[in-house]
Amino acid sequence: MPTTSAPSSQLEDLEKNENEPDTNCAGRFKPTADDDACFQLWNVYISQAHEYDKTLLEGWKKDMDGMLLFSALYSASLTALIVESYKKLQLDPADLTTSLLTTISLQLASSNGTTTTVGLLDTSFKPTTSSLICNMLWFLSLALALTCSLLATFVQQWTRDFLHKTTMRPSPVVQARVLAFSYFGLRRFGMHTFVDVIPILLHISLFLFFAGLVAFLLPVNLPLTILMACVLFIFMLVYSALTLHPLLFLDTPYRTPLSDFLWRIANGFAVRQHGLSDDDLSLTEAMVEKSLHRSPERDRRCMEFTMTLLTHDTELIPMFEAVSEALASSRASGVRHENFGIIAPLLQSSVPEINIISRIRNFISGSSTPGESTTKALKSCLHALNLLARLVINLPMENIETSRQYATFWFQRDLMAFLSSSPSLPQDYFISTIAMLRTSRVQGFRRCIERMAEVLSSRKACTEQLREVKSIFANLSREDIDWTSEKFTHHFAQLDSTLQNACMWGMTETDAAALVQQAQEHIAQLMDMSRWKAALISVLSRFLSEATDVGLVPVEMDLTFTLIHSSIPTLEVFDQSLDIEEDEAQATYLLQSASIYPESVPPQLFTLLIRLLFSTKRALHFPGAVESRLVLYKYLDNCTGGQRKLLVKSDSAYRLEKCISLDLSSDCAGDLLATWCISGVNDVYRGMGFPRSTVSPRLLSFAKEIFRLIPMASTNFTQNFWWFGMLTDTEQILCEDISDKLEYLPRGDDISNSLDISSFMGDIHALGQRLLPKTPVPECPLPCPLDVYQRWVSDIQDYVLSMHLLIITKYIHIVSEGASNNKVQDDWDGMVYLMQLHHGQIYETVQLQLANSVWKLVSLDPWTRRDKDSSQWDLFETIWNVSPHWCWVNDVESAKILAKAIQRHKDAPDFTGILYYEDVCLARCMTVIRKAEAVEQEEEDESKDEDKEEEEDESTDEDEDKE
Repeated sequence: MPTTSAPSSQLEDLEKNENEPDTNCAGRFKPTADDDACFQLWNVYISQAHEYDKTLLEGWKKDMDGMLLFSALYSASLTALIVESYKKLQLDPADLTTSLLTTISLQLASSNGTTTTVGLLDTSFKPTTSSLICNMLWFLSLALALTCSLLATFVQQWTRDFLHKTTMRPSPVVQARVLAFSYFGLRRFGMHTFVDVIPILLHISLFLFFAGLVAFLLPVNLPLTILMACVLFIFMLVYSALTLHPLLFLDTPYRTPLSDFLWRIANGFAVRQHGLSDDDLSLTEAMVEKSLHRSPERDRRCMEFTMTLLTHDTELIPMFEAVSEALASSRASGVRHENFGIIAPLLQSSVPEINIISRIRNFISGSSTPGESTTKALKSCLHALNLLARLVINLPMENIETSRQYATFWFQRDLMAFLSSSPSLPQDYFISTIAMLRTSRVQGFRRCIERMAEVLSSRKACTEQLREVKSIFANLSREDIDWTSEKFTHHFAQLDSTLQNACMWGMTETDAAALVQQAQEHIAQLMDMSRWKAALISVLSRFLSEATDVGLVPVEMDLTFTLIHSSIPTLEVFDQSLDIEEDEAQATYLLQSASIYPESVPPQLFTLLIRLLFSTKRALHFPGAVESRLVLYKYLDNCTGGQRKLLVKSDSAYRLEKCISLDLSSDCAGDLLATWCISGVNDVYRGMGFPRSTVSPRLLSFAKEIFRLIPMASTNFTQNFWWFGMLTDTEQILCEDISDKLEYLPRGDDISNSLDISSFMGDIHALGQRLLPKTPVPECPLPCPLDVYQRWVSDIQDYVLSMHLLIITKYIHIVSEGASNNKVQDDWDGMVYLMQLHHGQIYETVQLQLANSVWKLVSLDPWTRRDKDSSQWDLFETIWNVSPHWCWVNDVESAKILAKAIQRHKDAPDFTGILYYEDVCLARCMTVIRKAEAVEQEEEDESKDEDKEEEEDESTDEDEDKE
């Protein structure tokens, strides 16, 4: 249940609602189906509320148990004292007897002749003021103690009753309503305040006891009274201090019941003094709120205390996992910067027992026993190191001038050598971790250089600048330059030599200024972004090389790759305009020696190898560039369809297309490169989704580029066995795109919003010049009347489908030559789809070419191989399945050839009649043939009639001549 008090308006509404009868409840409450639907919701409420109520009521019960025990002992002790003190409120009979005996003794002495003055006995009695005060205070104290006991007993009874009421019904809906009703009633009638008053009454009773004790001792003994008065004063002083202490210091463990009362009185002032924003906070809530404020020093002490207590390996693993969880993030940096302050003490500490890097190293060195648990523990260690390295990469080092900070934030120089020499480490975690550690060292090196540049540009004296720069440079070493760069190494050595001459005895300010200038020149060279690009390329190269060697994808490979190349915010590693030296670029040439099999190098990893290669301008022209592209083409050929798609999708910079375009336009490409380049074109087509009904923009752009380069290709390409198939694929892609765009042409009355026809008419012209060079393209007549436009739409569809049939004809030729198993399009259903829908006219030359290609296929008797995986049989079957829709067959020669092909199949000895649509196509062809024969016969008859008429005319003329 919530601990914060509700606003007054809400409490008033609550009281009003509680007092008003519920008009919706006519009888006993029974959960409805809607209530049952909230079963899980109320269960969540009950689990949270019960936990809170149980803790609250158990706390009250324990407090009441303590108060009952204390009040019982206290009341017993106080009662014994009251028994003695109340006697002084009346005349003591013993004193009266003593007084009478004394009087009698004096009278007897007087009767013996002794003269004695005897005073009269004073029988009146008046108690002393101290006795009255003492008894008043003690009786009042006893009454308060007994009242506290009674109230404590009540509280215990009420808590038991509360728990009983809230758990007596099993239904979650009923239980939740009873629980809410009882708790808000408890809050409404101020039971919290009631419970808080009980200890206050007991404390008041204790004060009254001490005050009464002073009054009790006053007539007895003055020194003792003074002593007890001092004790009472000290007690009150200590009690006041304990009461006020939590108001001044919220982290104090001391408090009294009056502390909450005084806090409420001075709430606003006290809250502002402690820097809290909410004025309506109780003392306990204020303590909790204050504890949530960040305190680096407190966090440091907590972390150091925790690490000190972790002495066993089994205890360290949860700590490493906790560190990883605290740092891991899904953001771009891969780490939570906000938790740096908590982890920093573990990184900065020079104590081996506290330093987390030291503890991880010791744990790894002691984990030699193989097993699943050991492997899991080592993964936790490496993951923690990985995240710590990310933290160092993304946050600047503090106290950079302190040499100890380098060992902590930069990790030890021998740490990577130690990890590399540990054979039991999981390789997938190790590769990513070691790459991040290398990156952190490069980052640390760069920050040192930047810091030295800042010092040299400051206004300090030159000698002081040199002294400070030398102290920073002392943390660097030639061993820290673990990437190949002669230029960087040269300037680093020159800077070292310059600083060796600095701060010599008797150096003048002029000499120091000269050395400062020299140091600035060398540092400017070291700060050149090209040098740091080379450093990060080296880290990336080693990261990918190690992954390639073991043939696996490292953990979080893409994230690690991104964090490395983006570790310097002002540097774009893959910006080719930022050039590097030749020796530095050697690290990018991994592709030429990579495996061509996806089983050895996963596609995700191969994609990064390509990306690394294209980080410099030398990607396409370095000495091993041809070998690298051959590896690329062979790798694509060995990939599955899904792997090709992954490679293409990952290549957002179109690097694959650049390689193919370069080789296809090259005049000196050899036969081997030409073969694999053509294979690469086909593989990239399929990686981009070809074949499919919709051509993607990237596929269209690539196909247009290949189409443009085809006329410029050398004979090594054009005479290649696979060239014709690649050429046909390219034409098919362009034709499919044109067909898709034609579908969006309006057919109705409104043609004002038609597609921009010029956007694809250029493609039609370009493709038509290759496929139908002697047939003019129907030009769009817009603006024009609707009937003219619709006639043009029909004409352009006929033209495009004619090109489409020509492409199918090429595929049929390719299949007939037996080259389709690996290199040409096998999605015949999608290819011939338009052949089923078109009812227009197909050019006769196209029909004739299609018929000849079908006859060539049929002449191979593909039905004899239909039980095998034969592309010829698949195409043969597909063609006849769609042949009933060939209403555009109207050329006699084409019809005769198709009829002959069908008849050849039917006359085959093993004909089974399985293709039912041959008869439909045959009937169509025979109809065309008969019509043509009828026309010929009619023409022959007409010719005979004409000849006969001519003969008759001639005979008549002869007769006339004879006459």
